[in-house]
Amino acid sequence: MRFNRKRCVIVMIDGFGLDYYEKSDMPFLKTMASKGFFKKGKAVFPTLTNANNLSIICGSFPAVHGVTTNCYYDKASGQEFFLEDRSFLKSPTLFEQSRKAGLKSALLTGKTKTLRILKDDLDLGLAAQDPDAETIALCGRPPDIYSIEVNFWLLQSGIKLLKSRKDLDVMYIHTTDYAMHRWAPEESESQRHLAGIDRLLADAFAAAPDALFIVTADHGMNPKKRCLDLRAVCARKETPVQFVLSPVADRLLEHHGGHGGVAYVYLFKTEDRGRVMETLLSVTGVEEVLSAGQAAAKYDLNPSRIGDIVVTADRETVFGQLDRESVELNPGYRNHGSIHEQDIPLIVYNDPGGYPDERTMKFNFDLTHYYFF
Repeated sequence: MRFNRKRCVIVMIDGFGLDYYEKSDMPFLKTMASKGFFKKGKAVFPTLTNANNLSIICGSFPAVHGVTTNCYYDKASGQEFFLEDRSFLKSPTLFEQSRKAGLKSALLTGKTKTLRILKDDLDLGLAAQDPDAETIALCGRPPDIYSIEVNFWLLQSGIKLLKSRKDLDVMYIHTTDYAMHRWAPEESESQRHLAGIDRLLADAFAAAPDALFIVTADHGMNPKKRCLDLRAVCARKETPVQFVLSPVADRLLEHHGGHGGVAYVYLFKTEDRGRVMETLLSVTGVEEVLSAGQAAAKYDLNPSRIGDIVVTADRETVFGQLDRESVELNPGYRNHGSIHEQDIPLIVYNDPGGYPDERTMKFNFDLTHYYFF
C-alpha cells in the first residue's frame, strides 16, 4: 500500500460532474488541482452511487467488488430490495487495507446505507441520515437530508475530527447529491452550495496541513425530459418481461423519484432475449441494449447482478416504474445513471512523494487504487 506516511482525507462529492467543477467559483479546490494532480476522469457505468462509491472504496470495477446497483430484484421471490448491507461486496475496502497497515479510519456519509455496508471496517462511522445519539453528541444534530446544509455539516464534522482525533489516519467524506438533482451548475443555489464546500475544503486543509487530499465524484448530473416504463412498453409490444429494475432507486425518492438512466431487464425465459432486445431497440429514448454478458464485458460489471438485459438511456431519458408507458418530466428534473453522466474531476493534493502518472488515471477508483491497493 503506497499510502503509509501521513493522514489522508478523501472527499467524494456526490453528483459533482465536471460541469459543476468548471462552472463554479471554487478557488481553493482549483488551487489544489493546479498545484497538485488534476485530470478530467470518468465514473464507472452505471453512474449511480453504490456502484461508484464502492468502486472508489475498493479501488476496482464492479466486476471485482460485485456491487452494480442501489437496489436489487430477487427473481425467486419476485421482490425488490434496497442494497443496504455488505452481502454483495466481494473485495477488500481501503478501510480494511488501512487496518491491516495499522491505520485507523473514519467514514462520514450523508446516507445511512453507505454506513451500513461499510461499518464493520471502520474505527469511526457516522451518517447524517437517521443519526444515532453518538453522532449527535459528537457533531451536533445534522440538518435535513434534503438540504444543502447537510453537506456543510458533514465537512464541518470532518474538520472537527481532524482537529480532535489525530489518531484517525484515513477519513472518507461522502456528501449527498441533493443540490445537483435540484439545480444546474450555473444556478445561484448550486453556486452557494459549491462555494460553501470550497470554503470548508480550505478549512479542512488548514486543520490537517500534513494530510494527503483526494477529491472526486461518483457521477455527474443532467436534465431529463421523459421517463419510460420499459415493462409496460414490452407488454404492449407482446414481448412481456418478468421485471424491469431501476438500479438508481434508493430510499431518497425526492432526489430522483426512483428513476434512472439505466435499466436491468429480467426475462421470463432465456429464449425470449432476442425478441425483447429487438423491442427495446425500437423504443425512442433507448440508446443501447445489451445482454448481461455483453454489458459485463463492455463495462466491467458482474454479469450475475445486472438482470438478463441491460438498457441504457439517451441523454434526456430515464427509466422507471409508472402507471403508463411514459411521462413528460417537470422542467428542472435532473438525474443520472446513463453513460452521459460519466465526466468527473480527479484531484489529488499535497503528496510530497509524487503524484500518480496521468496516463494510468482514468476512472475515479484509479486514485484510491494507486494509494491503497
